[in-house]
Amino acid sequence: MSLNVPLTPRNGSDLHIVAVCRISTEHQDERSLDDQEAFLRNYVSEHYEGPMDWTMTKSQGSGEYLDREEFLRLGDYIDSGNYDLVIAEDLSRICRRQYAYQVCEDCEDSDTRLIAINDRVDTFDDNWRDSAMMSSWHHERSNRDTSDRIKRSLKNRRKNGGALERMIYGYIVPEGAKSDLDAKKDPEAELIYDRWFSMLEKGATFTDVSDWLNESGVPVGPYARNREWDSRMVGRVTRNAKLKGIREGGRQKSVRINKTGRRRSVKTSPEEWNDRECPHLAFIDPERYDRVISLLKERNAKCARVGINGRDTRKKVSKKRTRFPGQMMVCGICGRNYVFGGHGQKEHLMCDGARSYQCWNGASVDGPLAAEKIMTAVFQVVQSLPDFDEALLDEIRNEIDQIELRVPDERNRIQQRIEKLERELDNLLNFIRDGNSSETVQREIPRIESELKNQRSCLKRLQKPAPTNLSIPSIEELKSLAIDCLKEHAIESWEFRILIQKLIPKIAVFPHQLCDGGGIVLRARFRLRLGSLLESTIAKQALSESLEHVMQVNLFNPPQREAFRRRIIELRNQSGDEKKLTEKEIAGKLGLTVTGTQRAAALQRKMDALGIEDPYLAITEPPSEGKLKRHLHSRYRFEPLPTAGEY
Repeated sequence: MSLNVPLTPRNGSDLHIVAVCRISTEHQDERSLDDQEAFLRNYVSEHYEGPMDWTMTKSQGSGEYLDREEFLRLGDYIDSGNYDLVIAEDLSRICRRQYAYQVCEDCEDSDTRLIAINDRVDTFDDNWRDSAMMSSWHHERSNRDTSDRIKRSLKNRRKNGGALERMIYGYIVPEGAKSDLDAKKDPEAELIYDRWFSMLEKGATFTDVSDWLNESGVPVGPYARNREWDSRMVGRVTRNAKLKGIREGGRQKSVRINKTGRRRSVKTSPEEWNDRECPHLAFIDPERYDRVISLLKERNAKCARVGINGRDTRKKVSKKRTRFPGQMMVCGICGRNYVFGGHGQKEHLMCDGARSYQCWNGASVDGPLAAEKIMTAVFQVVQSLPDFDEALLDEIRNEIDQIELRVPDERNRIQQRIEKLERELDNLLNFIRDGNSSETVQREIPRIESELKNQRSCLKRLQKPAPTNLSIPSIEELKSLAIDCLKEHAIESWEFRILIQKLIPKIAVFPHQLCDGGGIVLRARFRLRLGSLLESTIAKQALSESLEHVMQVNLFNPPQREAFRRRIIELRNQSGDEKKLTEKEIAGKLGLTVTGTQRAAALQRKMDALGIEDPYLAITEPPSEGKLKRHLHSRYRFEPLPTAGEY
């Protein structure tokens, strides 16, 4: 490809170049990235002889993905207007579909030249639009044709017994087997599966079956991640139609989410199914198998989501897109997430560790009530923010000046660290390319790549131009900003969940109990970071400490004796000319029973005897009495995470 317009730097000195190299999957040879880089460097060297400054973007991922970090970073490079040339082997190395054409237009807007060598696209050539449009169509069509060809091949192989999937427990597949005719049943599994289905027919749960399998020493499948059976694994194996002699296929297919380029799995129609009968693999008679599956569906129907007008409200919604406070609340005892569905109540959250018998904290919390309690406490803190005094303002201004002075040194330090990590990564990759192998090297590569990603993100933030005349917002401005942001979205919406996570990154909940006994309740502890609402990075750093509040919030409504305790004690101890009120008069004045006032007084006496002002005591170990009995189960193994208790 010859260039009608020569390469020229806009500043008259160095030619600033962004080179885009990409491979699609982890199965491709990573050396291809180096080959692409060499090809691009040679091409530019043939057309330009002056000094060059290269910025390499190497990535591994599908060109359809529009949320790749490297692709988003390329957009920032183009928008900055600091680069003379964006070059790639072809447009599909950058991205696919009409978005590749859009990248060309973005380069044209920023007066940055884009060259896709194999596609013969050069945005400094008046005819680039035709080439870019046809190349984008060609890459998309070629991608689709390849996908269809692979699907046809797999469908035909499966129809003839090939395309063997990973087998579950009970099947023996000889090494090198090409067809399901080579697979056979393990004779020892015959009685196991018969007893398995007999238990389900008699009303046993998947958990009961998993307990029996573990007690009997039955091994899990050869490809199972867990080393012991659990209810989820038993459920998956039970629903595997191979047990009745049918290899199911084509039940799911992937469809593209055009907005991001990612794919999601959807169910297919019966016309697309690709089943194959394999009677020699059947452990259970088909009629019996269908009867047991129907029985299980009927038994578990009460646990399914009802939906609205027959439609599942969570259909096509990612499990991670949950409402506040879901996926933000963690157990203070074991460190695992609190998840919806606690004790069979869809609005309640409970510790996921307790569900899997790895934590004794089985207390649940009402999700909507917890959200209301937390937001009420947050609004109270925002409304009561004190004004900045002059001494603090002077200190903050000095801190801002110091941060601005440290930025160049910090930028240089991070750049040096990135270069060092890149050299280390290249050395490790060269070690592997030379045919060597080492578990230490294999573990070290992901660590270096993760740190390299973090360092590049930090450098990107520091490279943004520093704001001029940075002003410190007043407390009233901060209050107005926080309240407007929190009231902008409904508390059940995903947008509110994203916003509140900036202010409250993590909520840890701890079990408590009244000092005179009663039910186990949960208290939340978290850090409210109002500085996250500020746009300026320097302002966030300077105000982060003064605008951070450590909060503790009760996620429950207190019982009557605690709710009225202070008022009852005040009425009992009032002095003056008025006649002292009797228990009956106090109860009548507050709308309570005499027994209720006596219980509140007894609670206060208990607190006085213990010398405490807070009636709730933290529970730090499994209680000997009460409803928390997960630790008494035979499956219980307390396994806290290293982050347990942090917030």
